[in-house]
Amino acid sequence: MLIALLLTISLAPGQDSAQKLFESGKYQEAIDNVKGRSDAPREDLYLRALSHRKLNQNDEAKEAFGALERADGHWKDIGRSGIALIDGNQDEAAEAAKKAVEGDGNSAPARFQLGLVESARNNQQQAADAFAKAAELDPQMAYAHYEAGMAFYKAKKVDRMAVYFENFLKLAPDSPERPAVQSIMRTVRGR
Repeated sequence: MLIALLLTISLAPGQDSAQKLFESGKYQEAIDNVKGRSDAPREDLYLRALSHRKLNQNDEAKEAFGALERADGHWKDIGRSGIALIDGNQDEAAEAAKKAVEGDGNSAPARFQLGLVESARNNQQQAADAFAKAAELDPQMAYAHYEAGMAFYKAKKVDRMAVYFENFLKLAPDSPERPAVQSIMRTVRGR
């Protein structure tokens, strides 16, 4: 009985994780879930910054990336990369993202940030590789699968694209990108 009650409480509406909110396209809710929480994990701060970017709120995104930039280790470089990318300084964004990966090669967010930078620079194969590594490091990171699929699609590696898109559809069934991904998959499969 106690276990059932705890499960009900932990799955109560409004208690979704920032990641699940982000993956469902509920960007403002993801922001609200993290904003003002001094105990928010850095991964959630990163999702807050990405959510602001999805909403074209670049000043707020820079503020969220700035919180990461004030952190230590590879998070500092992820924050610096995010700010530089918003400012259009792709060289600085790439340098910082690569430094973040060097600082912690097992960080899915560092690899994801590198993928975002390489995608912005139109280096689709490098972006695909970075996103694929992020997905390998954190198989539950739905948008690593999505972005890997998009980069492989742009690099005309449809077989690799399909694998990542299928994973994305399983991980983020409520994402706003779902219809577009399904359309691409239907076209590729010839249906």
